[in-house]
Amino acid sequence: MSLHRLMVYLSTACMFCYMIGVTLIVSILHFISPSLTKKLVLKMGEKSTMTQNPNFKYEDWGLTFGSMNFIKVASYHMWMSLGQAAFEGGDAPDTPVVTMEGKKTSIGKYLKDNRPLVLSFGSCT
Repeated sequence: MSLHRLMVYLSTACMFCYMIGVTLIVSILHFISPSLTKKLVLKMGEKSTMTQNPNFKYEDWGLTFGSMNFIKVASYHMWMSLGQAAFEGGDAPDTPVVTMEGKKTSIGKYLKDNRPLVLSFGSCT
C-alpha cells in the first residue's frame, strides 16, 4: 500500500471520528442548552455557506447534526468515497457514473486497452 493511499484512509478515519464526536457533543449540548446548541450549529453552518441561503432555516436542518440518520448518511458517503482519490502516476479510481439513458455504471467499463478516455461534463440546457 502506498503512503498516499494510507494517508487517505487515515484521513477518512479521522473525519469519521470527528463526525461522531461532533454529533455526540451536539446531542448532549442540545439537552443542556438548546439556544447555545443553535448558535454553535449556525456557526458551523457558516463554513458551508448553508446559513446564507434564506430557504434554509435552522429548524429544518439544525437538529439533524445530532441524529443517527446523519451519522448513517455521512458514514455511507465516506465509505463510498474511500479509495476514490487519484494520485499522480497511479491508477485512476473507477468512479461510478450515470449514462445518458440513466443507467448506473462505472468509468472502468469504458476503458479499452490503452486508448485515452475523455469524459465530457456539460449541460443540455
